[in-house]
Amino acid sequence: MSKILVTGHLGWIGRNFTKLLDQHSIAWIGIDRQEGEDLLLDMQPFLDKVADCDVVVHLAATPRIPASWAQADHYRDNNVGVTDQIARICAEQNKYIVFASSSSVYGDGRGPLNPYSWTKQCGEDSIRMHSRSLGLQYCIARIFTNYGEDDPSGLVINRWITCYKNKEPLLLRGSGMQSRDFIHISDTCQALLAICQQQPTNHSIDIGTGENVKLIDIVKMFRSEYTTEPELTGYAHTTKANLYDTIKWLKWSPKIKLTNWIKTQL
Repeated sequence: MSKILVTGHLGWIGRNFTKLLDQHSIAWIGIDRQEGEDLLLDMQPFLDKVADCDVVVHLAATPRIPASWAQADHYRDNNVGVTDQIARICAEQNKYIVFASSSSVYGDGRGPLNPYSWTKQCGEDSIRMHSRSLGLQYCIARIFTNYGEDDPSGLVINRWITCYKNKEPLLLRGSGMQSRDFIHISDTCQALLAICQQQPTNHSIDIGTGENVKLIDIVKMFRSEYTTEPELTGYAHTTKANLYDTIKWLKWSPKIKLTNWIKTQL
């Protein structure tokens, strides 16, 4: 690799991933809307920077499920339209692309349950289409639910830790019997780096732990008061990574266990 181009490098995963690249002395360059480079409005920054790179790690996207119902048009334009253009450019310029997809594309086993997940599924379809037609080399990383330090995203584990430290009741949505495969942000970034280095060709792999835990069991770890609300629309009841193909095509495995990490935070 001469250099890695990272879209969305100022996001939570992007910041942790580029920090890891720095630790390994791997050259990289970033594109991020927070620095005025909005690819939805202008693809020229991507065209200018990709020429000097061998690998593209496409992290940039409008995230989160709840807002996607109210802003479905924006999610479609940004997550699908931009990804489609990036896939075409990478195919034409012979760049290897790592696409950060989401475990939510599985839904409850029958596909996406919300507009956000649908846009991720469409991004995957675009990449595969460009591979079939133009020879694009890719790896799709379906990332499961992240947790970890310095999380501004509002994901559930860190939200509960914040409530605990502020002596506020935890909020549990739904019955608590939903189960999730939680993966630490550092394990996610290590997986992305392994993909860049090993470049498995034209595969879709899960980036998770292969284990899941019920939300109510996590809440009980805090030994704190909690309130309940109905589950939000569009969420799967159960998520669990299948690491068979991940292990087959990638020399990587997760290192951090959720329950142990929570204990260190408490």
